[in-house]
Amino acid sequence: MEKTSDAHATPPERLLVSIRNAAHILDVSERSVYDLCYAGELVSVKVGPKRWSRRITYASLETYVACAVRRTPPEHESTSGGAPPSEGLP
Repeated sequence: MEKTSDAHATPPERLLVSIRNAAHILDVSERSVYDLCYAGELVSVKVGPKRWSRRITYASLETYVACAVRRTPPEHESTSGGAPPSEGLP
């Protein structure tokens, strides 16, 4: 019998990550992560009784990277058509 619902599917390893962990994942500063949140490029939520702890959704990190990859132009090969120059040659 086939499953028709993913209601009991295994959840992702982590739904939310700290600012520090998001910065580590993206290899940027924590300030850059805050800037991305304020710009609306990363989705964040405040957790805790007084909403003082900000967390980034893991899904928004994946979406941000996927969009960044699409916006980045591919590197072009050398226009000379030859191999790159060897080091140490005059």
